[in-house]
Amino acid sequence: MMKPEDKALLKTTIERALAHLRDEVQALEEQTEPVAPDRAIGRLTRMDAIQSKNIAAAQLRKAQSRAAQLEKALHALASDSFGICTRCGRAIPVKRLLLVPESTTHVRCPRRRE
Repeated sequence: MMKPEDKALLKTTIERALAHLRDEVQALEEQTEPVAPDRAIGRLTRMDAIQSKNIAAAQLRKAQSRAAQLEKALHALASDSFGICTRCGRAIPVKRLLLVPESTTHVRCPRRRE
């Protein structure tokens, strides 16, 4: 079972990461607005704008996915099973959880073939 002070530190870490991701999502949503066919810009400039929009859209999906995983981790933090590897049942090191709070496995467990 995880120490209460470790859970408090993880909660703060997750909340900070979520706040950062919310800001990032908001900025990326603005960048993914449709590119209007404007006659004032050339065809290549419009293609560049569309490519930039597509890159921003991919980044937006990634940020939204991570935010959802962090929200799930934040809710799971209250349970006794938080920080327990879903593959082997051992405790996940707190250092790993501080770096990747949404982790549900040890570093080596996902690499094992079953």
